[in-house]
Amino acid sequence: MGKIEEKIKQDLMGTIFTDTFKIYEFIDSRFSLDEKTRSEVISKINGLNNELTVILKDIKLS
Repeated sequence: MGKIEEKIKQDLMGTIFTDTFKIYEFIDSRFSLDEKTRSEVISKINGLNNELTVILKDIKLS
């Protein structure tokens, strides 16, 4: 993978991370979450970010 493609991919992954954080903010602002549930939501979103990173790290851009 070239340096330019790697930089684009890093930017895209940053965007994905930002968007999943926005999902958390959306949920947190619209639902009355207790601390246990809030932690579970954060854990699931972090897990999604981690899984996407693993899946997409070696795939070429279109």
